[in-house]
Amino acid sequence: MYLRQFYSVPTALILGIALALLLPSGAPAVAWLGHIFISLLKLLILPLILVSIYSTLASSAALRHIGGRTFGYYVATSAVAALTGTVLGLTFAHDLPTGLLHLEVVITPTVAFNVDQLINQFIPSNVFASLAAGNVLHIVVIAISAALATRQLTDPHRLTLINGAQALDALLMQALNGVLAIAPLGITALVYSSLATLDWAEIFQLQALIWAIGWGVIIHAFLFMPLLYWLRTRRSPWQLLRASREPLATAFSTASSSATYPVSKRALEDFGVSEQITSLTLPLGATLNMHGSAIYQAILLIFMSQLAGVELTALQAGFIVLLTMASSAGTAGIPGGGIAMMAFMLTLLGLPPTYLALYLIVDRFFDYPITAVNVWGDLVIAAIVDVELKTTAKLPPV
Repeated sequence: MYLRQFYSVPTALILGIALALLLPSGAPAVAWLGHIFISLLKLLILPLILVSIYSTLASSAALRHIGGRTFGYYVATSAVAALTGTVLGLTFAHDLPTGLLHLEVVITPTVAFNVDQLINQFIPSNVFASLAAGNVLHIVVIAISAALATRQLTDPHRLTLINGAQALDALLMQALNGVLAIAPLGITALVYSSLATLDWAEIFQLQALIWAIGWGVIIHAFLFMPLLYWLRTRRSPWQLLRASREPLATAFSTASSSATYPVSKRALEDFGVSEQITSLTLPLGATLNMHGSAIYQAILLIFMSQLAGVELTALQAGFIVLLTMASSAGTAGIPGGGIAMMAFMLTLLGLPPTYLALYLIVDRFFDYPITAVNVWGDLVIAAIVDVELKTTAKLPPV
């Protein structure tokens, strides 16, 4: 029994950090374990998202209530996250000396906005290309479109498709149970290999940035989101946090909201959240609801402006709030997915492209905790929507 408690995801996280600090040279020897674990998770992500969204939307009578309520929470909480990041950025970057870092020029592809690029980002043109590229947003659009079409079919055809999708969903969740059996080993290797190769000296040159992002995480993840959960449900947020240990540790170790989806789905359903809720809200959250990214990007943009000697007006600060709300929703749920979006925002704010180097310096460190904040926001909103719909009897059994 004791060994079973020791062999857990939180213990693996602590062990990985300890090994990275005490024995960094040994990381390459175990990195392959982490690669195997993340590859197996990614193998299940797209099929699970496609099947779970499809089966839920095709059969659920509460589609309008789930989708509308969830989207409303996403917009409101993302606005709070972006505003929090902007205020903290203005506070901590105020006395930062111009030109503190000597940043090298980073060559980036053209990021100028055009309508075709926007359409390609949201509307898939080839199902197989979207699957091969691992484009989660495209898969969500395909699943929603197929489900809406299925609802128009006659009962025999509709029920055949829904029963097949639900059977496939059960098969994928069974496969997930097998993958999660090796999660402690994979997470130890991932954390160990990631932290052991970080250049801590470069990161700690900007202590003010670390403090700003740290306070942003504390305020949003440990104060605002738990308070929102308690106000809307009158239930203890710490019980939800305890039930969310595995998905949060997985998010922290993989830096991928999408890879964490199968773990989040199982954890919430074990906590009592309806599968109708998890199957719709979590995939959407992995692509659209990025609280941590909104905080992080707002703070980073303001620090870049200060380093470049650009004095931000109140109007520009407000623009950063709106910009980070929109850009965080467009950030891919994969490690390093915000690079292209950050380059685009630098262009919009008129900042030199050399400052993308600052993003590349700190992103490898902050990507892990920021992803955990993103996933925590998805988990809290899913749990709130579940309680509210059950309370108002708008969530019928499947």
